[in-house]
Amino acid sequence: MQKHPLTLLLALSTVLFAWASYAQYGWPADYWQWRQQLILLSGVQLMTVMGAAMLLATRSPWLESLLGGLDKMYRLHKRLGIASGVLLATHWLIKLSPPLFIALGVEPMLRHGGHHGGFSLAGLAREIGSWSAYLMLALVLLALLRRLPYGIFRKLHTLFAPLFLLGAFHGAVLMPAAFWPTPIGALFALTILAGTLAAIWVLTGRLGRARRHAGLVQSVVTLPGGMVEVSCQMGQDWPGHRAGQFARVTFDAAEGAHPFSIACGENSQGHLRFIIKGLGDYTGRLAETLRTGMPVTVEGPYGRFLPGRPEQSQAWVAAGIGVTPFLAWLETFAQRGGMLDRVDFYYCVPAAEQAVHLAELRRQCAATGARLHLIDSAHGERLQPAMLPAVEAVWFCGPAAMGTALAEGLIHRDGRKPRFHAEAFVMR
Repeated sequence: MQKHPLTLLLALSTVLFAWASYAQYGWPADYWQWRQQLILLSGVQLMTVMGAAMLLATRSPWLESLLGGLDKMYRLHKRLGIASGVLLATHWLIKLSPPLFIALGVEPMLRHGGHHGGFSLAGLAREIGSWSAYLMLALVLLALLRRLPYGIFRKLHTLFAPLFLLGAFHGAVLMPAAFWPTPIGALFALTILAGTLAAIWVLTGRLGRARRHAGLVQSVVTLPGGMVEVSCQMGQDWPGHRAGQFARVTFDAAEGAHPFSIACGENSQGHLRFIIKGLGDYTGRLAETLRTGMPVTVEGPYGRFLPGRPEQSQAWVAAGIGVTPFLAWLETFAQRGGMLDRVDFYYCVPAAEQAVHLAELRRQCAATGARLHLIDSAHGERLQPAMLPAVEAVWFCGPAAMGTALAEGLIHRDGRKPRFHAEAFVMR
């Protein structure tokens, strides 16, 4: 389930649909029967995938545990969203295919029939489905535009919830009655129910509400490399965090929450530190817009990027802003007096002067026994998989392309193949 959930959902819905379809109608005899069954199949697949995407949008703790962290949930949510767009386009094109097949001479004439005049629930469902399809395809394309400001992206993304409800109505009305008592009918009903409850949860503003905590900005410090360090003091209701986790942080209600790694140890007594890279218009202005004493809302903590056992041989690899969870790990081990003498820590930076809290890293590595290796690109240095020692596990946080290249390089390296852990910190 964790490795190929999208493939599993598509395979399950296809097999169950084929079983029900063959039992009810037999093998399709002509284009029109094939068309009808493929419209139904693509519709069932679409609602199954969309329902799963809506469920993931709730940020439920049990789903986070099942999938290995909110970052993995977001990555799967994005894949399900893209798959929904593809399935919707497929569903729509199959529906519009008769003129093409007639023009090609495959079918001599259109099959006439169906509802004519007056009101019908099926007619309403078809009309709603058509307009919803146009809107959803437009939203999927907009969501994939990286240039779209995050604030606009967040507001547009909320529209998927009402569109799912419209799609659920469309599918429930047009699903053949003979399919409901079958396994595919049960899967379809469960999907619609789960997705509908999730959509209502989103639309009523309950998303993440129970995990939001108020605090105050304590300090704002500009760091080299276009980064800013923001320290916050949380209230008594802050539940604490585990080193390596992140939170959704709101400094400006109009902008909404952004995910930032918590860059301090576990024993922080409600004091949280965030080191933020100015990657966009909003984060690039934080050093100027934030002031001491400003309110902050922190939702979380989230994530499962947690350190391995100290007795396990490990290589930690951080690139740029990816150093933040490792800062939290080192501080936590230093506070507990733990030893990390089996850890090699590789910190990749554009230049040594842009390294975040390098003195702190060196001090904590010395205190815990971890071996720090600074990889300075300004001096022509570049991390290669062969540079890492033969270890049991590798932990990576940094650009996704670098993580992929490192993981592939370790697979093809001779000797022990370590377990590779990485945080998929791409939240849109």
